[in-house]
Amino acid sequence: MPSFALKRYTGNGTLTNYTIPFTYRTASDVVVTVAGTVLNLTTHYSFPSASTISFVTPPANGAAIVLRRSTSQDARIVDYAAGSVLKESDLDNDSIQGFNMAQEAIDIAQDSIAVSDSNNQFDATSLRVTNVADPTAAQDVATKNYLETTWLSEADKTNITAVNNNLTNITAVKDNATNINLNATNITAIQNASANATKAQNYATETDSTVTGTTDDSAKSWAVGGDETNYNMRTAGKGSAKEWATYTTGTANNSEYSAKEYAVGTQSGQSLGSSKQWAVGGGTGFTTSEAVAGGLFSAKYYAEQAAASKTEFSNVYHGALSSDPTQDPDGSALEAGDLYFNTSTSKLKYYNGSSWSSIEATDTSSFATKGVAIAMAIAL
Repeated sequence: MPSFALKRYTGNGTLTNYTIPFTYRTASDVVVTVAGTVLNLTTHYSFPSASTISFVTPPANGAAIVLRRSTSQDARIVDYAAGSVLKESDLDNDSIQGFNMAQEAIDIAQDSIAVSDSNNQFDATSLRVTNVADPTAAQDVATKNYLETTWLSEADKTNITAVNNNLTNITAVKDNATNINLNATNITAIQNASANATKAQNYATETDSTVTGTTDDSAKSWAVGGDETNYNMRTAGKGSAKEWATYTTGTANNSEYSAKEYAVGTQSGQSLGSSKQWAVGGGTGFTTSEAVAGGLFSAKYYAEQAAASKTEFSNVYHGALSSDPTQDPDGSALEAGDLYFNTSTSKLKYYNGSSWSSIEATDTSSFATKGVAIAMAIAL
């Protein structure tokens, strides 16, 4: 609602001149206050024009400035006398005094807290209500002072500040209430989670002993055999995967040898021999002439023996030739008993120590029959 004899401003620290939007009878009827203090004309401000007030010092930034017309309410401007001449100016002044007072009263009423027509509630028009006493009855309005110094302790305010500072987290807790309740239901498992995680880690990686608190070995120990310094799976009779695969210094678990040992090992005391020994030779040096086990030799040894036998036989039987050879296939001298097949005569020949002779088949067609031979034998 409009004001008739009232204007409010807010200082900015630099502005000195402010407009007076209402009429007034004399300068003394204009009351000027800054931050609640009534100022004096001439000392604090002047009227450079009828519609302007000018401060000597600019009101501070944010200071409340109030220009209010205040017509005298305890003395009449005009006093009529019997038989006097009634002048227009006297009537005007008399009515102006009443009119101005009415406007000022309306401004005062409008400046007061009134009941709003929209909800039948008192409306402070978004302004602070000051100079309120602390409440004593249940339905009294609580002041800021009462809330901060009486109702709330310093600890309460600290806690409320902490709540405000953590409002985002509190909202997140509210939004995750279902999960929080689920966690509460599983609190025992959650509380044991750290210990179980450590136990799981020990089952996975602990190699300096069996898994702490158990008689079991970790997955890593089963894989690589312990850390060798503090704990050795092999010594405990539990060969690890690594030892079953590659250990060749002894048995993998104090009873059996590793795959590598059976493949290429040379450890003494083995009664079967490794794959490599059976392939190329016995002993630690894989020597072909050394037996592998049980007086038996390697495949290489028997191959060499077979090759030697073939060479020996080839030096006896020279194969099929078109003429008499003069030396053995290996270049050595002929020996009595050497054989070859002559392809020119289609006859098998043998060396008698000095020359080659054909081996002839004997014609038995003229021989006596079995009966005749027997009879002649008896007769003789």
